[in-house]
Amino acid sequence: MKNAKFLQRAGAFALALTMALSLAGCGQAASGSSQAASSAPVSSAAASSEAASSQAQGPIQLTDQAGRQVELEEPAQSLVSCYYITTYATLALGVSDRVVGLEKKAETRPVYQMADPALLKKPQLGTLKEFDVEAAAALEPDLVLMPVKLMDYVDALTELGIPVLVVDPEDQDRLEEMLTLIGQACGVEDRAQSLIDYYHEQEDRMAQLIEGQESPLVYMGGNSSYLETATNAMYQGSLIQLAGGQNAAGELEGDYWTEISYESLLAMAPEVIILPSAASYTVEDVLNYAQLAGVPAVEEGRVYQMPGQVEEWDSPVPSGILGALWLTSTLHPESYSQEEFVVDAQDFYREFYGFELDAQLLTA
Repeated sequence: MKNAKFLQRAGAFALALTMALSLAGCGQAASGSSQAASSAPVSSAAASSEAASSQAQGPIQLTDQAGRQVELEEPAQSLVSCYYITTYATLALGVSDRVVGLEKKAETRPVYQMADPALLKKPQLGTLKEFDVEAAAALEPDLVLMPVKLMDYVDALTELGIPVLVVDPEDQDRLEEMLTLIGQACGVEDRAQSLIDYYHEQEDRMAQLIEGQESPLVYMGGNSSYLETATNAMYQGSLIQLAGGQNAAGELEGDYWTEISYESLLAMAPEVIILPSAASYTVEDVLNYAQLAGVPAVEEGRVYQMPGQVEEWDSPVPSGILGALWLTSTLHPESYSQEEFVVDAQDFYREFYGFELDAQLLTA
């Protein structure tokens, strides 16, 4: 099958490479098309219904998260993953051994070394801004997993006969949709469903844990500054709600980190401040900054940073549910202790990622 695919792709190779090399000159126009695709998301129900129509005996037909129709003759056995979130998904779904190429800076992702060190030896093909079509084609993958931000490269790959599954997991529902799609594309639907079932079980559990508890006002700082914050439209906003908190920035508009002033932060008067895993500043920076002295969270010393030595739980990754559990243990330690959280996190990585996690990485 590989030889047939290669011959099919070879005829279109020169044309596709010309298209790929021309992308740099039309970046702004292409960016507009990417935004248009992102602004018209496909519902989870529609995608799941379309995906469910595929049969194990015949071609797999999917509708990806850019609304594109994708057909595979059989479950993909070799993958190129252009995005750390899709690479994380291959780990959680037990198919990382099928990855033949992945995104750059893989060595900065601790979980790769923990769960599948072989990933670090695979070719690294691009970032969220650029992608090496020629190098990807040389790997002859059965499927490329690509974020919507790299939509500009889809045509070059499809001209080569390489199927592309575009993903856009910007909230919990679309994360689950992405996992379902990759699971079906790789023939591991049951594994994807087990992961989704786990999410729902933990969401129900958290609802029980926080029932009757007070809902503290929580401020989530940005990665580069504590004067940037997450609105309710962001994944981080959903973590706060799941953990039984109120988002101090809940009334702000926007679906990305929103810049505010010191005066606005003081007026919000959050009772708890959370720093994301990748924050470029520290808890001590926030506690010691004179202009924040009047913030209740600072006065009470309730400023915390989410653990980041394994994965970024404050982003829509397959392990993101652990971010909500960690935040529940931080906001409601009387109902769900840090010790309980550590056990749950270790169980999660053992079951879905296949390795034993050092508890110190969760508390440092």
